[in-house]
Amino acid sequence: MRKGISLIVCFLILSSSEAVKNTYAENVLDTIGAFELNPVPPNNYWYDGKSYQYNEYEIEITSEPYRARIQWNGKNIGTTPLVYRFTGILEKDEYIRVRAAPIEGNLPAQEAKLRVRTELPRKIHFDLDKK
Repeated sequence: MRKGISLIVCFLILSSSEAVKNTYAENVLDTIGAFELNPVPPNNYWYDGKSYQYNEYEIEITSEPYRARIQWNGKNIGTTPLVYRFTGILEKDEYIRVRAAPIEGNLPAQEAKLRVRTELPRKIHFDLDKK
């Protein structure tokens, strides 16, 4: 009887230590030392010396006249006014092309060429009435 109880106690101790190992292993995936693996909170950016990492970084894009189709590096992202939430990694000195094409009228499209030197601008405005 004593052997049976001691065997059960040993089994419980071993299984609880395995649960502690699994819990520890899961937490190690989220952090290394005191640093989180993904240090960029939403609507912010991080610079590591070579590139900028953005996480849901909000850029307000407006135009005059009111409605224009907007492209971000050739990809349609919406119609002004809009708040674009950019997530991605950009190398230092990389260029971003933001293009605005009016929906109505025969005004020419405009393009802004942004060079990544510091953080991206929070606001971009296109005045399509001006050349």
